[in-house]
Amino acid sequence: MTLSFADLKTKAEQAEREKGQPFIAKDGKELFLRPLLHLNKAELKNALALVDVIQNDDTSFQLRLDAMDQMLIVAADRKKAMRDSVDNLPAEARMEIFKVWMEAAEGPEASDSTS
Repeated sequence: MTLSFADLKTKAEQAEREKGQPFIAKDGKELFLRPLLHLNKAELKNALALVDVIQNDDTSFQLRLDAMDQMLIVAADRKKAMRDSVDNLPAEARMEIFKVWMEAAEGPEASDSTS
């Protein structure tokens, strides 16, 4: 089997669309929140550092919320629009965006329950 860059890129873009999350920003235009595994090297490194902040129970709520905001901005294909949006939303709404984005990246198999 021969691997090609073009084929792998097409496959990755399709998976990104399936596991990402569209969001209508404050400016009224759609932006796209990409799954973590579809970020470039620098973005992924930043996002993983933010995951550590979010998961640290010793970190203040405000710092954890700021880290969630930053992760959303890193994941967004339109970073300024995402920054403007999170800057103008209450904490509860920002947390909801984060939750929906994370659930979208998990895919349908993660939401299936056998209980």
